[in-house]
Amino acid sequence: MGIVYDPELYRATEKDFAPYEFAECARSPFQTWHTDMQLDNGYYATIMFAFTGPLRTVLLQIVDDKGEIAVESIQFFDEEDCEYIKDGYEIHIGENFFIGNFPNIVIHANDPENNAGVDLVVEFESMPIKSELPNGVGTGRINTPNMPVAIAWYFAPWAKITGTMTVAGKTMDVSGYGWTDHQFGTDDFFTRACQYYYWACFPLGDEIIVLFEAQGGAAQGYRNMKWLWNFKDGKVFSYERNADYYIYATDIEEGDTVPKRLMYVFEGDRIRGKVTADFKVLMQKQPVESPPLKAMLNRAVYDCHAEMEIDGKKIDTTFERILEAAWTLDPPPGFVTQAEPPIIQQAVPQQAAEEPEPPAETGDVGSGRLSIKSKLREVLADPEGNAVLEKHLPGISNDPNTKLGYGMKLSMLFKMPQTGVSKEQLAQIDRELRSIK
Repeated sequence: MGIVYDPELYRATEKDFAPYEFAECARSPFQTWHTDMQLDNGYYATIMFAFTGPLRTVLLQIVDDKGEIAVESIQFFDEEDCEYIKDGYEIHIGENFFIGNFPNIVIHANDPENNAGVDLVVEFESMPIKSELPNGVGTGRINTPNMPVAIAWYFAPWAKITGTMTVAGKTMDVSGYGWTDHQFGTDDFFTRACQYYYWACFPLGDEIIVLFEAQGGAAQGYRNMKWLWNFKDGKVFSYERNADYYIYATDIEEGDTVPKRLMYVFEGDRIRGKVTADFKVLMQKQPVESPPLKAMLNRAVYDCHAEMEIDGKKIDTTFERILEAAWTLDPPPGFVTQAEPPIIQQAVPQQAAEEPEPPAETGDVGSGRLSIKSKLREVLADPEGNAVLEKHLPGISNDPNTKLGYGMKLSMLFKMPQTGVSKEQLAQIDRELRSIK
């Protein structure tokens, strides 16, 4: 593929950015809404809303003008704390929201525990697009016939950003430029859809280059995929699925996963040259648990130098960009990649059986004003409830990571394997909380 026939066929609408309603056969569905930005005051920021099964997440990361992480916030919420419009771009998680009124988006993200937040208006200066025709799904298919693993992506590569940002209780006016997108998939991204990926967006005057390289998982036969989009004057001009470019990640220190240098070499007929990116500021180095595998997501700001030629026009420019590189780490001993299940099994809903919550006690159990159906914040705020959790999980009330789960019910929070709470222990916590009068 090359120059697109009609750019308007690629235009994404508010409906494309709305939460996707998955078919029941989706085994481990996820979707995210993500905006990153480089601000005129030297700050960088990322805001992400995420749906992972019944879990709802709001992530806010801010790096200040000295290159220090000023805010690193992840808030977890229950499914019931989320509201959205089915066919429109309006998502509320707790008191946080993304509201789209194309070509604008309004974002409010607030973390009261960290005295941090943002109130922003995102104005598209390039058209939002479906990453691939006909419906934005680049891997697999979500229309009949469904495929067991499908990944979709909609994005606007260049947007003006204005509003306010609060760090440590201090609010400041901000402006700058950034990127925004919506992604979703039907199965776990790293164990089944992807082994690694590189993502980049390069602003080159009236040209923008967006690329995404990935090594597919078992469902894709482990094939290498290289997408490339070229925008001219804000509209998508060309799209290639197997583009001629190569990425070199170098200067990775022993024991680290962040490349200190990335080089992108383009050898296509229309797009030729290279972009050299040197590490400047770390934004995010996040382990992603995908049992039995673990992946590492690396996001950082790089100083970039582009020496390019596009359609015969020479471009030599420098700029800063947030770039991503992510990959699975060494698998555990004895790990064998599982083959796809027979097609007849794929057509049957593969929902995991939900574990029943401990039954409500009867008899001498008190008023039941607290239980494992209460949220962590409510239990810790109650002196007697706090004492119950401290008894079973010493130090929980003083652990700085505890606040990440404030918005979650204990029944959901303590099912996460990282907490180390057994079914029996959860039932005992429930009994003790219900006995509080």
